[in-house]
Amino acid sequence: MTGLLASGLARKGLKVGVLDADITGPSIPMLFGLHGKVNAGDYGILPYESRMGIKVISMNLLLTSEDQPVIWRGPLVSKAIQQLWGDVMWGDLDVLLIDLPPGTSDATLTIMQSVPVTGLVMVTTPQSLASMVVRKAVHMAQIVGVNIIGIIENMAYYYCHDTGKRHFIFGQSHTVKVAQTAEAPILAQVPIDPAISDLCDAGNVEDIEFEGLDKLLDAFMDAAAITSDKIIGEAGPKEMSSDAVPQGTEEPVAYRDDALAKYSAVAQEIIKTQENMGVFDQPDLRGSFRGCCGDSITMEILLDADVIQDARFRTDGCEATIACGGMLTRLIKGKTITEALQ
Repeated sequence: MTGLLASGLARKGLKVGVLDADITGPSIPMLFGLHGKVNAGDYGILPYESRMGIKVISMNLLLTSEDQPVIWRGPLVSKAIQQLWGDVMWGDLDVLLIDLPPGTSDATLTIMQSVPVTGLVMVTTPQSLASMVVRKAVHMAQIVGVNIIGIIENMAYYYCHDTGKRHFIFGQSHTVKVAQTAEAPILAQVPIDPAISDLCDAGNVEDIEFEGLDKLLDAFMDAAAITSDKIIGEAGPKEMSSDAVPQGTEEPVAYRDDALAKYSAVAQEIIKTQENMGVFDQPDLRGSFRGCCGDSITMEILLDADVIQDARFRTDGCEATIACGGMLTRLIKGKTITEALQ
């Protein structure tokens, strides 16, 4: 489903990235026909690009062999996901899709708490057993406070071309219960089709077409409020800082005012605009630090002799860390390095 959505959005002209957060069972690279290790780069990991220009990163693209197992406990998995999110040079994207493992694992919790997620798409199959597992994930999202934008039922039925009939191989669908629990629409019911499996196995997920695919994409874009030039969350259009956003940064995430009420007015302004958040193509100095809470922050500066001309930062941390990074970069601009250290 992640591969289908990414390919469809790319065909509609959006700049798309895919982060494979299924650390122990990564399959995204195979779907797109991507193999081999990625380049670490001077300032971050460089993702692979598919034939359609979709930027892809996965644990399998960091391993020596595709068959090499990742035998890690939860904390290491969470750390890896944070690095794939924060250390990859995603560049200018319209949308980043994150493929998660099923259930309520550490990987899912890490994404919900560490990444500015606009919304979740829950994927289920018709059986009651599958819908029960997905409902657990729905309740988890509701507890954490992440918006669910829709439900997709995969392997919903088999269409027999000889008779023209649909056969519901897994019996009566229980997806409606998932949708009711999530208070979200059913975006599509995707059929069982051997041709889809063959294209996925061959690394040609971008070539998949089937009846109803366009309706799925339209429903997804409507539910996520995605257009070709901006992404809008439930809080409305994203606010931009007064400074030009440097190449290689994402647009600010929309935060609800009530979620920021505990912060000062200045902090709220910095968080909403994500002031100075981004990277430079060629920074003069770059450094990183991880706090005792687990949040990390990386800062880059441009120098003119000993004077800091500009500063940018990026972080995997919470709103408070964003506020600190924004204020710190604001304070050091125009200062000498000695003054900035003071």
